[in-house]
Amino acid sequence: MADTLNTPPLSSVMATNTHTQEQQQQHALLQPPPPRMISERAHQTLSYPTFASQYTKHIQEDLYHPLDNPQGIINMAQAVNRLLEEEVLARINKPDALTLTSRHQYYSDTSGITELRTAIANLLTRHHKPSKSINPDNLVVMNGVTACLDALSHTLCDPNDVVITPTPVYGRIYTDFHDRSAATVVPLVCSQEDNFSFDPQELEKLIQNIEDEGRCVRALVLLNPHNPLGHIYSNSQLRRLLEICAQHEVHVIIDEIYAFSIFDEEESFSSVLCFKSLPDAQRTHVVWGFSKDFSVPGFRLGMIHSLNPWVLSCLRTLSHYHSCPQLIQHAAATLINDEEWCDDFYIPTSQQRLAEAYQKTRQRLEAMGVVVRRAKAGLFIWASMQAFMQPCTKEQEMALFMALVNGGVCILPGQKLQCVNPGWFRIVFAVPEEELDKGLSRIEAVLSVWKKTSESESS
Repeated sequence: MADTLNTPPLSSVMATNTHTQEQQQQHALLQPPPPRMISERAHQTLSYPTFASQYTKHIQEDLYHPLDNPQGIINMAQAVNRLLEEEVLARINKPDALTLTSRHQYYSDTSGITELRTAIANLLTRHHKPSKSINPDNLVVMNGVTACLDALSHTLCDPNDVVITPTPVYGRIYTDFHDRSAATVVPLVCSQEDNFSFDPQELEKLIQNIEDEGRCVRALVLLNPHNPLGHIYSNSQLRRLLEICAQHEVHVIIDEIYAFSIFDEEESFSSVLCFKSLPDAQRTHVVWGFSKDFSVPGFRLGMIHSLNPWVLSCLRTLSHYHSCPQLIQHAAATLINDEEWCDDFYIPTSQQRLAEAYQKTRQRLEAMGVVVRRAKAGLFIWASMQAFMQPCTKEQEMALFMALVNGGVCILPGQKLQCVNPGWFRIVFAVPEEELDKGLSRIEAVLSVWKKTSESESS
């Protein structure tokens, strides 16, 4: 049965795209509180809402289901790998993974049980092939990479210290470092004119400018593989960035959460963990988690690798607030300790299915007239819909976003990822094939109507 689209006129969408009825209701419920009701920290948190929190409830309440809600919204905005959902469930539901025993009833090491930290160390050693095996004692496990970044921000940053990250970037980088530790995130702006790339010298210049203002640059955050661009930093570029930061005594935090989601056969990924030497090993920290690569975001499992004893000591203390259930840790360890399933089946199969979904999505989008930036890793495509926008503004970008949502598909607008060029969107393709086909068809239908409406209203 064909999808029934509900795409309102351009003028109607633009009039309502900023303040939906739900947002207005939320705003009415959150008027400024009376004096002494909440802390200044709480005021700071409330003043820094995330885009996901504003729209997730609306989308989840009308989520697509092939039988129960076929006209619902297909979620191609949330970066989740759903391509091996059944295979992962089958492995987790084996008795060796999720059998509750008496030891799971009691307290354990909040920084990660030995079984899981050893399993992660072995996994990273097997695949990244460092010159020395990863030491489990250099790992701290927390309830997701978001918790890891929040804890690192607390450990490394004082209020108003500067954290630099190249943009566009995963939107929670801003909240994770600002929300509770009150660090200031400063973008190293990358634009479409340079294919969203940058020269390491631009980082050095930015650090110097900030320091000349009397401010402290505390950390550089890199996403490798990158979200939303899907690219992989070269070893030479990574080393040069590490050298620049070492010269200025700046910590480098490298988020490698998509390390096992490389789908370009011509591309190899080198973790910083495999570098034989580092310009400043005490200020180099790596985070990784199970959510993306192993399709279990509900497990809430992330880890930090650091060689800095003071950082590790602080993180272990903070883990009391970020711990994970023992049973979940045991199940995750079982997945990656099963080398036949993990190394021989799951990782290569996931990469193959990601490659197939990426190629299909890219071809369909380009046939619509959408410009696609080549990706090599991750779960998403970075795509320009500027050809369908007149004028090409942030307001038009949000209007198109709302038209797509009303048309039954949700993708992520680039401005919510700090992109300076309006018209770019992140589109997740790691969804079941039937949903991918329908989602792409809905995008095509909306763009067709949008372009005709835009042309008629501008004439």
